[in-house]
Amino acid sequence: MAVGDGWTSRLIAGLAQHLEDAGVGTYRPDGSAYAAGETAIVQRLIPISPDRVITLAPYPIGTSLPGMADHLTAVQVRVRGLPGDSRDCDDLADSIFDVLDSLGRATWSGIPIVDMWRQSYTSLGQDGNGRPERSENYYVHAMRPTSNRTD
Repeated sequence: MAVGDGWTSRLIAGLAQHLEDAGVGTYRPDGSAYAAGETAIVQRLIPISPDRVITLAPYPIGTSLPGMADHLTAVQVRVRGLPGDSRDCDDLADSIFDVLDSLGRATWSGIPIVDMWRQSYTSLGQDGNGRPERSENYYVHAMRPTSNRTD
């Protein structure tokens, strides 16, 4: 399997593309640089610039049904806004919520999405450059068939 071909990589890439398609930010899967005024959508690693960033990081929650292709996973959506005004960070998080919460019957990178919802969120304060941050936790109910999980 090549890098990026795994189920989790495809899920996060599909989520990033879905956010870009909805006009929330810009996703560059090739890793090319973002301009200062853009809202970057990145996977896991938090870049120094631009100021506005949406970082997607999956984490397991261990609630899949044995033998079933139904799979529940979580994604931390870390949001960073412009320096000096926490409303920008909150507004960016609101636009993500509007696109993702209660999303169902979608397909990302060939993965059927059954449902998605925001489970929790919290303020993270400001980073060292005065940019407000918050963390949003979304749960994704998706199909993940394997040789042992076929139903």
